[in-house]
Amino acid sequence: MEPSLGQRAALSQLAAVPGVVGSMVFDQAGAVAFSEFPPVFDTAGLEALAGTLSADGYFQEWLAGDHASLDLQFGDGRVILRSMEQAWLLVLCTPQVNAPLLSMSLTQVLRRLRLGGEPARATTGELALAAAPPARPPEPSLLDRLQALVTAELGEQGAQAHELLAAAGNVPKALHGAVADVERLTRLFISKKKAEELGRHMRELLERAT
Repeated sequence: MEPSLGQRAALSQLAAVPGVVGSMVFDQAGAVAFSEFPPVFDTAGLEALAGTLSADGYFQEWLAGDHASLDLQFGDGRVILRSMEQAWLLVLCTPQVNAPLLSMSLTQVLRRLRLGGEPARATTGELALAAAPPARPPEPSLLDRLQALVTAELGEQGAQAHELLAAAGNVPKALHGAVADVERLTRLFISKKKAEELGRHMRELLERAT
């Protein structure tokens, strides 16, 4: 189905939230009603995912009703699902997504999205949002860059390293200590080579930032 201006504006609003990769709405038959994903995402792959989810009995049981939700977190991403009337909204995010802003945006977006009956009339603000290009996300912080490096180098093995960095926040002095702790942890539980490589890359980031 062709989305209304209000519906396109709603997904554009989600796309502007820092950390949101893309989103789509699919119905109980597994058909993608409309989506907002970067071109690098294969349309056929998204349609196959929607078909698989909608045909799964456990999925339908978990997300039954108009206010059901599911939040799945992985080492390199996060998938949020919200139920709507005879449909579902899927949002793909990075681990660094701005969670409070995303939560507020989802509340507004779900109120605006409609699949059955007459679409909600788009306001002047919605029309402007639909026509405007997505807002440019802010530059990642030093902590964001360090976390991304840990994810790239350690994958699922980097959970404790992420905790050490998060505890240090964006304070350079505290991050220097956290990087040393991450290097020691990597040497102890993974390998000396990986620890030296990761430690060198992290210190290079710190030096460039400070």
